[in-house]
Amino acid sequence: MKTIVLLVFLCSLTAHCYAQIDQQKLLYVKKSEKYRKMKNRGTGLSAVGTVLFIGGIVTLSKVTYVYNSVGTATVASGNPGQGALMILGGMAGLGVGIPFWMVGAHNQRKYEKKYQNFSVHFNAAPQNKGFTLTYRF
Repeated sequence: MKTIVLLVFLCSLTAHCYAQIDQQKLLYVKKSEKYRKMKNRGTGLSAVGTVLFIGGIVTLSKVTYVYNSVGTATVASGNPGQGALMILGGMAGLGVGIPFWMVGAHNQRKYEKKYQNFSVHFNAAPQNKGFTLTYRF
């Protein structure tokens, strides 16, 4: 009977009790995931914005104009409207992407640190057996 009680006690030490999950830690995990997605979207928008901005500058630099005797200019080759739209789209992508990237990265780190601040572990290693209580501040 003693061995059964001992086995049940040892099994209870290694089992994870889901009823005792800290709701605050679950909130930190959700927020960390939300800000990770924000950081990834910001990175993508910044990359696309950079490509569009540089592409727009290249497109505008290749536009040639022909001037007639009256002094008015006509477009001989290239598409200045497309270049201007690419520059505006690139500026919008960079203007939205960089803040998303920075805010997402900062808050993701913040909530990951809060999640890891307090933990209790059971060590089964031969050199240091027992419970470990860790608190970072």
